[in-house]
Amino acid sequence: MKPAKILALSAALLAVAACATRPPADGSGDQRYLERATALAEVQRWGLRGRLAVNDGEDGGSGTLNWQHAPESTRMDFHGALGRGAWRLSVVPGEAELVLADGRRFRADSVEVLVQRELGWRIPVSDLSWWVRGLAAPGAVESRQLDAEGNLIGLTQQGWNIEYGRYRVTNGVSLPSKMTARRADRSVKLAVREWSLGANDG
Repeated sequence: MKPAKILALSAALLAVAACATRPPADGSGDQRYLERATALAEVQRWGLRGRLAVNDGEDGGSGTLNWQHAPESTRMDFHGALGRGAWRLSVVPGEAELVLADGRRFRADSVEVLVQRELGWRIPVSDLSWWVRGLAAPGAVESRQLDAEGNLIGLTQQGWNIEYGRYRVTNGVSLPSKMTARRADRSVKLAVREWSLGANDG
C-alpha cells in the first residue's frame, strides 16, 4: 500500500475513534458544554439536597444529603435511613473533619483519606464535586459523551464510569438530577431533589 493511502486510512481510523467519544459532528455539543462549564465556573457557591447511596462491595450507606460548597469551605451533612449513620463532613484548605452523630470528631489532611479511614468508603470526594455538576474533573478524561445540548451523559475518568439521568435548569444552567458513578465493585448514586447556585455570591 502506498504511503499516501496508509496516511489516509490512518486519518480515517482516528476520526472514527474520535467520533466514538465525541458529541454531534457539528460540534454544537462541545461548544455548549464549554459554555456550561464557563457559567458554572463563575458560580463560587453552590449547594444540593437529595439522596446519596454509596457501596464499595464491603461497606456502604444511603440516606439524605445536604451538600454546600463555597470557595473557602465545603460541608456535607448526611442522615442515614431511619436516622442512623448521621455525619457531617467539613473541608477547608489543608484539613478535613468528620463529625459523627455521637459527637466524635476525626481529622485528616485529605478528605479522601478521612472518608476511607472512618467511613470505609473508597470514593474520590474531590472529583465528585465536579461530577455531580455534570463536569469532568481536572485531569485526563478517558472518554466523554455529550448530548446535543452540551450535557454530559457519560464520562470515564480516574477509572470511574459516570452516567447521568435527566437534567433540569437552575438559574439558567442545566444541572444533573441523577448521577451514578461506578468502578469495579464500588458505586456512588446521587438523586438531586434541589439545586442552589450563587447563594451569597458577590
